[in-house]
Amino acid sequence: MTTNRIGRANGEEETPFPLLKFVSGDTLAERLQEVKPLGETEHSLYRLVKDAASGEHYLHYAARHLNIAGGGAEEHYHHLLPLGSDDVIAIALGEPWPVYPDEWRSAYLRNGPNGGYVWYDPDGAAGGSDDAAGYEAAALALREKLLAFRREGGRSEADLQRLLDETEGLFPRREPNGE
Repeated sequence: MTTNRIGRANGEEETPFPLLKFVSGDTLAERLQEVKPLGETEHSLYRLVKDAASGEHYLHYAARHLNIAGGGAEEHYHHLLPLGSDDVIAIALGEPWPVYPDEWRSAYLRNGPNGGYVWYDPDGAAGGSDDAAGYEAAALALREKLLAFRREGGRSEADLQRLLDETEGLFPRREPNGE
């Protein structure tokens, strides 16, 4: 696993979350500070939080779900939407915040398995018309590679790694901020 820290002459500074593909839950717990609670119900909450290391602000949405099909287990979902300084000021002064999921249009962190958070882009491949053709071509190339892999009967770890290496660069790269 690679380190998430950038060394500085006067000490160590944490890497801003948008530069990371995966953020551990422990890292978030250490770095996030509540700025202002915004709203809470029995099953959800919104709050304004700040990354103490980078100074970046996020809208934190948390939801509690009772999984009846899973034996009544309680599940917790957390989402962190990066906010610009104008949005932070407006929300802190009482303006309405973006409601999840309808008004979350840019990439945000969401929790998943293994105790970590990954970036999710709600627009996905269709988000930018500039990228649409690139994604379409990449999807076709990926389909062909997967079909060939299946036909050739590749089953070893080396075969799978080769497939992953070949497909990694197919899709256009997008930063978590959507650019």
